[in-house]
Amino acid sequence: MTEHIRKDTDEAPGLSAPENGRKIYFVRHGKTEWNNLFRYQGVTDVPLCAEGEEQARRAGLRLARLNVGAIVCSPLSRAFETAKRIAAHHPGVIVEKNPLFIEINFGEWEGLTVPEIKAHSGEELFYKWRSNELHVTVPGGEEADAVFDRASRAADELISRREENIVVVGHGAMFRALLLPLLGVPRSNVFWKTRVDNCSISALCVENNGKATLSFLNDTLHLHADEDKIADLPLS
Repeated sequence: MTEHIRKDTDEAPGLSAPENGRKIYFVRHGKTEWNNLFRYQGVTDVPLCAEGEEQARRAGLRLARLNVGAIVCSPLSRAFETAKRIAAHHPGVIVEKNPLFIEINFGEWEGLTVPEIKAHSGEELFYKWRSNELHVTVPGGEEADAVFDRASRAADELISRREENIVVVGHGAMFRALLLPLLGVPRSNVFWKTRVDNCSISALCVENNGKATLSFLNDTLHLHADEDKIADLPLS
């Protein structure tokens, strides 16, 4: 019956077959003081602020009843500290630091606000980058080609894993880049068309053939719900 439904939905755009595959959950790290000041962080190792620690704790509660097989994170402390609060609910699951998921290096723009970046490099370059981040390199930063290549390698690594539920804890810009190869979308500008809030949860379903579909994006209900209700919030 499931195969029949899947065949029908493949041939009838607009219909959705039941999800039948592994899940990858993406959690952006909790807030830092630089997030609150709207400073570009990149690879600068800024720790969680008190608000970010609380956000991470709530994300852990949201995922507490999920049968997590692996937790992978960026090696930067704001991601690792968030990942540890999630792992606290899953005894035996060790947080794996993976450099493929580190944030994009913003070079000379690290620590700067948008007005400071415009003063430093000029509005023309800033808006050129904002209009197509994966084709424009920040001065002194990670090459745009390298960002997309790294995102593609990270996507391949995730798709090849066999755990039923994987949690990836990382960063807003890198997650936006990562979505493209995961979903098979051509290299394009999606950065400022895709909202990824601090400690939001997004998820992909990966079928046995390696095809990934977006299940949901930027879920932040756990950051606003009463604490005793967080674990009962659905993850779909």
